[in-house]
Amino acid sequence: MTHTYSSTTSRPGQRRIRRALGATLAVGALVGGTAATSAALVVPGTPGKDVHIGGDDDNADNPLIQPPGVTAKQHMENTDVLFGRANDDLLIGKEGDDTLLGGEQSDILVGGPETSLPNSDVLIGGEGRDINIWAPGDGSDAFVGNEAWDTMIFAPFVEDANGDPLLTRADQRWIPRVDIDGLPAFSCTIVEVPRSAGFGFQFLVRFNVNGNPVVTVRQKDVEQVYCPSPEEDRALVADLTDSEPEFRRVWLDRVPGTVGKILKPVG
Repeated sequence: MTHTYSSTTSRPGQRRIRRALGATLAVGALVGGTAATSAALVVPGTPGKDVHIGGDDDNADNPLIQPPGVTAKQHMENTDVLFGRANDDLLIGKEGDDTLLGGEQSDILVGGPETSLPNSDVLIGGEGRDINIWAPGDGSDAFVGNEAWDTMIFAPFVEDANGDPLLTRADQRWIPRVDIDGLPAFSCTIVEVPRSAGFGFQFLVRFNVNGNPVVTVRQKDVEQVYCPSPEEDRALVADLTDSEPEFRRVWLDRVPGTVGKILKPVG
């Protein structure tokens, strides 16, 4: 069973304005009790509200991993394993085939954004209301929400001056921001996976550009999916607990909680 929404409306220059605004809110300003990590293959969680960012240093240029003169591949092409723990964590894998484990509480999991292959990530939530954000440039991923009400978001990131995802403070934590409205080239398709397939996932959600599938994110124990809308100030949302989930329009200012703050237009 498949359900797709697409349109052909346009929006003039709004993303450029938002990106300029993002330059004033640098991702580097991670202060106030937040753990920020950016150099390790395996990053353990802490009791605090962690911000863990993949180091992308397990590669051919690292002589500890790939000894000089050794031609057989020893590295993992920038793979990272990031752990949250017992708090509201933000985990960003960046390059490589990353594994992100949120742990307890409500975590935000970002496999990419990547700029090169490999780029398929595995993201696993825990007992809280977890959020997975997929942005163009990332590959085909797998998201397991586990307990509580979990959300998948497909949308480009609002970026800071360095081209990294813009992080802002909300609900006493750091959150990324996305640009999800007024994007007519993007659409999503929901494919229900029959139990008889023995695949383990309940849904495949395909992200399309001009109607053509570019990636598929596997969904298990995920309750809702947000995708770009061709209309300004709106997103498309599907409730995966429905017997036949379909996308419907929703005003951005009516989306509650942390998800609403991530989707809220910058500026």
